[in-house]
Amino acid sequence: MSSNNKSNLEAVINGIQTNKILEIFDKYYHDEIVMYENGDSTNRIGKAANRKAEESFVNNAKIHEAKLLKTIIDGNNTAYEMLMDFTYGEHRIKKSQWAFQQWSNGLIIKEEFVEIKTPSTPEPSTNIKSNLESIIKGIQDNKILEVFDKFYHQDVIMYEKGDSINRVGKAANRKAEESFVNNATIHEAKLLNLLVDGNNTAYEMYMDFTYGEHRIKKNQWAVQQWSNDLVIKEEFY
Repeated sequence: MSSNNKSNLEAVINGIQTNKILEIFDKYYHDEIVMYENGDSTNRIGKAANRKAEESFVNNAKIHEAKLLKTIIDGNNTAYEMLMDFTYGEHRIKKSQWAFQQWSNGLIIKEEFVEIKTPSTPEPSTNIKSNLESIIKGIQDNKILEVFDKFYHQDVIMYEKGDSINRVGKAANRKAEESFVNNATIHEAKLLNLLVDGNNTAYEMYMDFTYGEHRIKKNQWAVQQWSNDLVIKEEFY
């Protein structure tokens, strides 16, 4: 792990905000960089191919605002959420997106962009706390698939430490949940902390389970964003 990852990520973000995208790309991206747009890495393998894509964006886009919303830094894995307001060609585009980075020797070797497709101003619901408590109880009672089917949105995106590969949409995420259920035996799932703030919730849980032949014990945070009483985004750290 490089101790420079935090400052280098801050420099990357500042470069976006000050329209120096190519300069920071040249400086902070690895020669073997692979980049993904909503899970697709077509024509985005290697620095030369990715620079062409960056040049195309720079030559056709005018950034009006790039507002940093959140950052996550965990060793060689980092992420940030940004509100983007830009004109591309003749089209004005406003969107929030997560960017997830994996670092190698102080350089980004993998980056994934995932657009957040949620209602712009969802109304908080009084059911969210009870629904979250039902999800937690479902985990503790080995009813993971039942609570997934009931409380997760059709457009749910799930992240494991910043990685959403094969975790976009309810069908793909159910397959992942089925794989866990079919291979894991949960011995203990102890709730440590619970946070509820409007449409944003989180819980910390101590997990003791056997997966395959391996006994695993760990503390984990799960962070949810809700839409119409259903989880539309969930992140595990």
